[in-house]
Amino acid sequence: MAGIVSLASVHWRLSSILTAQTVTSINPDTQDFQWFSLPDMATHIPDPCQYWIHLPGSLTQALRERTEAFSVQVTDERLVDLVHPPESLASSSPSRQFWSRKVRLMSGSTPWVIAHTLIPQSSLDHGLQRLTDLSDRPLGELLFTTAGVRKDRPEVARTPLGWARRARFWLEDQPLLVTEIFMEALINHEQQRLSTLP
Repeated sequence: MAGIVSLASVHWRLSSILTAQTVTSINPDTQDFQWFSLPDMATHIPDPCQYWIHLPGSLTQALRERTEAFSVQVTDERLVDLVHPPESLASSSPSRQFWSRKVRLMSGSTPWVIAHTLIPQSSLDHGLQRLTDLSDRPLGELLFTTAGVRKDRPEVARTPLGWARRARFWLEDQPLLVTEIFMEALINHEQQRLSTLP
């Protein structure tokens, strides 16, 4: 565990440097963040973030339950070539070309979550091409309403935008990687909501 803490301390310094970057220049699935296995970092996650990091079900549903003004704002979607894809995808797919989809999950005009999906070309070729036509529909609704979907390789990172989690999903036995960054506005809203409960 000492090694993990040491790596984490290096990452905190990296995060302070990255703070000056714009949201659009941050690519949460490739080079920018230091990711750790969730079981190894569970005790380092702040209490206000624990619920969201460990949420087992649909994030989309959880957000809808907390705001009537939920929407999905697509910020970028396109094919990308990655020389060094995330290990969880590199180990399960020979692809170096990926469908990249970045969205903001919104409450009104406020971003609550920044999400990024990477789908290997091999997954697109084997039944997941329809995921390139989601438009402003949330991917989570499809993942959590489709039979047989499974999830593994949970990881966490501390980023300049907030704590993040990512996991590899298997849809129709094809891998894709979903990253979610929990913004401070969401964490503050949840704390305020909990403070008003009896």
